[in-house]
Amino acid sequence: MKGIFQKTMLITLLGASIACPMQASAYDEPTNYVHMKTENMTVYSAYGATISATEKNGVYSIKANIVNNRQPLEVVIFKNGQTGVLQQVFKKGITEPVAYRDEGDRVVATIHNNAELKFVHPEQLYFSDLTRATGGSYIQTLAERGIIRGRTPDYFGVNDALTRAQFSALLVRAFSFQQMPTKQFTDIDQKKSWYVGHVGALHSLGIINGKSPTIFDPNGKITRQQAILMLGRTLDAVDFVHEDEPTLPYEDSRAFQGELLRHTQTLYAIGALDESAMLRPNDYITRSQFAKMLAVTLQVAGRL
Repeated sequence: MKGIFQKTMLITLLGASIACPMQASAYDEPTNYVHMKTENMTVYSAYGATISATEKNGVYSIKANIVNNRQPLEVVIFKNGQTGVLQQVFKKGITEPVAYRDEGDRVVATIHNNAELKFVHPEQLYFSDLTRATGGSYIQTLAERGIIRGRTPDYFGVNDALTRAQFSALLVRAFSFQQMPTKQFTDIDQKKSWYVGHVGALHSLGIINGKSPTIFDPNGKITRQQAILMLGRTLDAVDFVHEDEPTLPYEDSRAFQGELLRHTQTLYAIGALDESAMLRPNDYITRSQFAKMLAVTLQVAGRL
């Protein structure tokens, strides 16, 4: 849905705007899209979907005949005094994150599946180790949305590495991709693995691959280079385009080429990568480092 999800922002304001989200002066309503309206909600599709939308008792229900991870819907909900964060409601009242940006009087959400949405009050979180972490505001914002979680209720684990399973779950939650089955990896238990749907969604989009055609290695750690590649592929999957090809300042990125070079340039240009002399592509990425990369990327893509 090119054009709908893209939002131009000043890179110098990114850190401050995540801590205190920017309020847009007006929402630029899409034109020439199939849409369905209710009293406080408008649902758009750029793909000609037949949409059914209803709202009742603070729950916004959306169904469409064409919804998948490459053909999303954009949902505009007027707040009318409602507070909290927008989340998807699943069976037994369980809620999960949904990708959305706050426009002040309304929110603009992206969904990749039929969904029920509602505003909920997030759990008050306090991670004791954020006081010594750079970018604590990014972690706090993602945690309030339910995208990222602590190792315990009061400990985030800022310097801990991310596993491939954890990384997959973070991307799927952050972009509200629809979970998909995957059966080709023999080291993933199809019935008991909590991450099977997350891996399936990213694998179907070409964002993440197995270590071999049949082995995924869910407990393997993610390097900084791998995180850049997969976050860049995620931007490709949601049709985000950035035209600039800046010169990278990293001494250890001079051999980069092809896909890795392009994604590194994009993430550097939007402010998701730090200004420094070394990128350290083969180091394992920490939870706090990826939280910043993810939060900045989500905001520039119009989903935070």
